Amino acid sequence: MDKRLLIRRKPSFRAEERALTQTLNTLSGVSVRDLAAYNVYDVFNATEAEIAKLTASVLRDPRVDDVVPTESLAELLHRPHLGVQFLPGQYDQRADAATQALGLVSPGTLAQIFSAHLYVFNEDLSSEALETITAHLINPVEAGKKNFDELVLPPISQIKPLAEFPDFLELDNAQLEELRQARSMAMSLEDLALIQEYFRTEQRVPTEVELAALDTYWSDHCRHTTFGTELIEIRNDSARFAANFDRLLQRWDELRGNCGRENKPRTLMDLGTIAARDMRRRGDLDSQEVSEEINACSVFVDVKTAHGKEPWLLMFKNETHNHPTEIEPFGGASTCLGGAIRDPLSGRSWVYQALRLSSAGDITTAREHTLEGKLPQRDISTRATAGYSSYGNQIGLATTHVREYVHPGYTAKRMELGAVVAAAPVENVRREEPRPGDVVIILGGRTGRDGIGGATGSSKAHDEESLETSGAEVQKGNPVNERKIQRLFRRGDVAKLIRRCNDFGAGGVAVAVGELADSLDIHLDQVPLKYAGLNPLEIAISESQERMAVVVDSADAQAFIDAAAQENLEAVTLAEVTDTGRLRMFYGEEKVLDLSRDFLNTNGAHRTQQVVLRDPKPVEADDAAASSEPSCGCDCACAAPPQLDRETVLEVLRQLNNGSQEGMIEQFDSSIGRSTVLMPYGGKSQKSAEDVSVQTLPVPGGTSTASLMAAGYSPELADDSPYLMGAYSVVEALARLAAAGADVTEAWLTVQEYFQRPTTPEVWGVPVQALLGLLEAQDEFNVGAIGGKDSMSGSYSDELHVPPTLVSFAVAVADAEEVLSATLPAQELDLYLLPHDARADGSPNYSQLRAHFAALRTWNTLGLIRSARAVTSGGTLSALVKSALGNNVGIELDAGALAEHDLLNTALGSIVVAVPHGTTLPDAGIDVTLAFLGTTNTDVTGIKLGDELVEYTQAQDALESGYRQVFPINAHEAAELPAFARELKAHEVEKTAAGGTQEALTPQRPVHVLLPVFPGTNSEYDTAEAFEAAGATTEFHVIRNITSDLLLQDTASFIDKLRHADILAISGGFSLGDEPDGSAKFIANFLTSPDVAAAVKDFVARDCLVLGICNGFQALVKSGFLPYGDPAQLTESSPTLTHNAQLRHVSRIATTRVSTVKSPWLASFEFGDLHRIPVSHGEGRFAVDETTARELFAAGQVAFQYVDADEVPTACAPDNPNGSAYAIEGIISPDGRILGKMGHPERFRPGLMKNIPEIAIQDIFGNAVRYCASRVRAGDQD
Repeated sequence: MDKRLLIRRKPSFRAEERALTQTLNTLSGVSVRDLAAYNVYDVFNATEAEIAKLTASVLRDPRVDDVVPTESLAELLHRPHLGVQFLPGQYDQRADAATQALGLVSPGTLAQIFSAHLYVFNEDLSSEALETITAHLINPVEAGKKNFDELVLPPISQIKPLAEFPDFLELDNAQLEELRQARSMAMSLEDLALIQEYFRTEQRVPTEVELAALDTYWSDHCRHTTFGTELIEIRNDSARFAANFDRLLQRWDELRGNCGRENKPRTLMDLGTIAARDMRRRGDLDSQEVSEEINACSVFVDVKTAHGKEPWLLMFKNETHNHPTEIEPFGGASTCLGGAIRDPLSGRSWVYQALRLSSAGDITTAREHTLEGKLPQRDISTRATAGYSSYGNQIGLATTHVREYVHPGYTAKRMELGAVVAAAPVENVRREEPRPGDVVIILGGRTGRDGIGGATGSSKAHDEESLETSGAEVQKGNPVNERKIQRLFRRGDVAKLIRRCNDFGAGGVAVAVGELADSLDIHLDQVPLKYAGLNPLEIAISESQERMAVVVDSADAQAFIDAAAQENLEAVTLAEVTDTGRLRMFYGEEKVLDLSRDFLNTNGAHRTQQVVLRDPKPVEADDAAASSEPSCGCDCACAAPPQLDRETVLEVLRQLNNGSQEGMIEQFDSSIGRSTVLMPYGGKSQKSAEDVSVQTLPVPGGTSTASLMAAGYSPELADDSPYLMGAYSVVEALARLAAAGADVTEAWLTVQEYFQRPTTPEVWGVPVQALLGLLEAQDEFNVGAIGGKDSMSGSYSDELHVPPTLVSFAVAVADAEEVLSATLPAQELDLYLLPHDARADGSPNYSQLRAHFAALRTWNTLGLIRSARAVTSGGTLSALVKSALGNNVGIELDAGALAEHDLLNTALGSIVVAVPHGTTLPDAGIDVTLAFLGTTNTDVTGIKLGDELVEYTQAQDALESGYRQVFPINAHEAAELPAFARELKAHEVEKTAAGGTQEALTPQRPVHVLLPVFPGTNSEYDTAEAFEAAGATTEFHVIRNITSDLLLQDTASFIDKLRHADILAISGGFSLGDEPDGSAKFIANFLTSPDVAAAVKDFVARDCLVLGICNGFQALVKSGFLPYGDPAQLTESSPTLTHNAQLRHVSRIATTRVSTVKSPWLASFEFGDLHRIPVSHGEGRFAVDETTARELFAAGQVAFQYVDADEVPTACAPDNPNGSAYAIEGIISPDGRILGKMGHPERFRPGLMKNIPEIAIQDIFGNAVRYCASRVRAGDQD
């Protein structure tokens, strides 16, 4: 049967409707008083029983959602309304999750599900207002209006015949240009003419697949054609930096000669990489892994392990998705991160660390001031943030540094920039040339029309029609699938089967597979498809995400495919390596592509360009003084420091590029991976933003070896000088690393270039100047850029362009014990400045910077430094305020410092350091300048500027004033909780519940923990390590659902394994991406299936224990195992977990109080014990009525509660981070054997989260293992 189902939140859960109403009423001419939002599911070919199951537990949470009678739809459609659905071919995670969840409760179902939204408004809403709302809610790139008039299964599209070009060989240049424009090709006319000449020699016309593949293969995105253009003449017309440019151009030629490249073309690529080439020649970059395969920077590092030092590969990569994010922010930003992950993942490394940098126009600009053909800046920013964070949060990647730059030029096109760090044991990675007879296997996601033309689209400038025409170019991410690939490649036995690997990013099969070997036969009809109807062209260039291509020996192919199946992944043989010297593609028996590798590798027509280096702003002859005052924040000795007063300081703190972005940053999971050394915000109040991402490497059992990544870029300098901007990007990145305790002489760089489309010699001169600055900085610091990515399409029509953008990422390795936080501890401290005194022309004083970085390293090694922060936007004073806020550390500035230094305009590269009061820092050499700034002062609650005090409450308000307009801070007041939820009440503890001794026991067999891995689980490794650290053994059990047979098999196997386990632990994650519209539904339906529910109940009855953390807690509550211990007792009024009160993800540290010890999980705790633990969730709000809450408290079933600074349970945010009723963070079953909690104690171990005071292990894992050990021991003795 076919059925349309409507789901709406119950009245007490309609916060999203209220929030949307508020947003819509900010639109011009819109007045919404009454809004009803429905999730619509069109279900086809389902049985009545399946419809019943869908409405019972798959499409809704009965405690949160109502099923709206279908007959009500006609009445609703008489009111002003809007239906929204995805365009055909766009990935719909909600519908996909609904289908998978239905397959769990109804194996072998033939049902098809499609989802949509329906918004119904007040009857007097005008048609003009509805049009405005429609434009806001529908991005034409991905969605369109839904027609509710009929319920019809969308037709399967017919395979479109390939176009033919019978006259191609005879076309003249004008006709070739007409063809190029008609097909929206990214290649140049010269490229197309070259193709014509090639096919004349082949004596045939090209197929449509060949033309499209060449357009993709040679695109700027894939082959960096702009960066590969030969610069035949570089004329230096600069007045301000003429001598610098002459010197650097000469140095470039010298390095080219050193490397034997004097006869190679001079290109932007050569300029950007020549310094690192020369360092490798000199032996200064011996740590770099050099291979034809590597898609990411890769270096050898020594890692501390339980077995001593071991050789590992550290990989890092940066990636932009500017064009996709501009036109479809959520999808573009999510796949920016997905693409960044896949590059090092293809190198068989585990990605564990991420940064996200973005750039926008003023996001506080009113929507009505949006440029024609553009989305509003605030909407791009919020949706892109949601997209990037959603992908990272789902796949389980700690994102510990996030920053958005603001500049009016980014209204032309947004910058969406992700950077990741990954690592793997050297022994797991095999790099070999593919050999004839080897096979290529494609694994992961299926292929659809999403992303077709993405590579070529990203190579084009943006114009007014991009939103209307570029929908297919935006890829759709599926982090659940990519997580499965991560798990597969983490296995050493699987990784060692792979000779070579490439990820499916830009260009699809044509590039991802085409790059693997010189000679290949590819069978497009073998590619698994999302749906029927794709023709060979679409299959060849689709950029559907989460796919990998691996080359293996043909004898290993089946073993690899079987291993993929074990991780719930599809894998099929796609191609064979041959010795023909040609790339060939077949669709069945039809050959649709047959190209010479030599021709492919030409990368198109040879391009040449003249370059003129010219100052952005003309410098008059009598204005020499102006030319020596850079906007780098130079503390010029010739000018007296400005008089500081409270309002001047607050005005600087209000600047968007200087202010706090906490409401945005808090949406990114920063603690997953059991590796976070510095949380993004430090201090007891978590208000001191850190400037560096620091994670320990993913070594089983943990390590103190950490990777540090920092970024540098100044949009202010970009306006002043591309050369200074390029040089200072390195200075800033290295200064941040130095301030975090790293040895910058052992750092590596990777860079991101983003410029307007170059059209004239003068415009070409802009990236040349930036790269000359980069060359100079690399040379002076002897730190090489071993990777990078360029994007040369930052233009909107011919009128608006992005500012010159070169972002440097600096990466280093250090011991976590040596890592410094930028957060000032609550101690008596002396504060100093290592000031950077820039040269007269504003360029960096490299000798001084090298000396300062070395001195700081020495002092830190001696244990003298308590905190350090690199000075960036806002100067020294801003740096001090940001460092002090976290622990509310008062500061009294020295009168001499106020008189001698411009504390609001300090040069980039300067560093503020804090040492214990009275400490004398050893002399570090003649080039080191150390300026005393002042001391901490516990008697003040702000920063004293002589007689004037800037209160921290004022400073914090100023810092947060800009971005909180768009990204609200998670802070609100609430009424005091009732006494029953605040007061501690001791409960009688039975021996069977509290259990056993706290001494470590050694039974005949170890305590065994079973950890099921569901689609979307992402915390299994963290949880396993926490149990293993407590002495248990662990076992993963993957629940596979790619076929109904596998699902049935794994369900039976789960039940069997449960019989041999002592603890069942359901880890955190996003079950099927927390879809359909709600968390953990897949897991909850699994747990409540009759056989599984009976097995779990029997498991607990045998005195075994069950734990659910975050997503696992949601599953236990939604299944009824909590709070009842029995799913049969679940009712529509039972407690549940739902969306956070602020309707967004929250990642931070929360303080919880132990409210009962009536459980083996809590046996070592005392009533009222406090724990600071990471929380990270979007649906963590515990919802319960007062009657049930009273019963839970009276029965001693409330395990943990969120508390405020006074250690009292609270409803106020951020102490109660999600708005949980009665501050409940975790509960237990009546017998205490089942524990569920939202917080993540498994993510902490000693040495992590160093910037969070008083954080320690919450040892529920040790408690459980000791309890089970005593039970096992007793059983052995019996």
